[in-house]
Amino acid sequence: MGLGHVRRSSGRLWAPASGSIVPNPEHRPRQEFAATEHLSIEAVVAYVDSELSPTAAHRADAHLAACPHCVDEVASQARARSLLRAGDDMSAPPSLLGQLSQIPTREIDMRRAAGRSNRRGR
Repeated sequence: MGLGHVRRSSGRLWAPASGSIVPNPEHRPRQEFAATEHLSIEAVVAYVDSELSPTAAHRADAHLAACPHCVDEVASQARARSLLRAGDDMSAPPSLLGQLSQIPTREIDMRRAAGRSNRRGR
């Protein structure tokens, strides 16, 4: 006989004991993708970047076949992606580089710093 099961007296079938099935308070049902929901921005980006799993990509394809709004979102994301990839390499303006070079830095003598931390640990 399995754990938490009792034999029914009316036949040869096994049924769970009345107190053996307790709902799990930590259980959170998995959020299913409904055909009526729009793709999230994260899903659109992952779709355009071909980063969805095959199952998720199939579901997204099915959704896109019926949702002009999401088709527009995917097209917009694809345009943005191609513009970013086609753009020139970006560089910082010389004025910013000059300002960054003026930020004071402090050199640390690691031997002295290590000696101080050893004294504190004693």
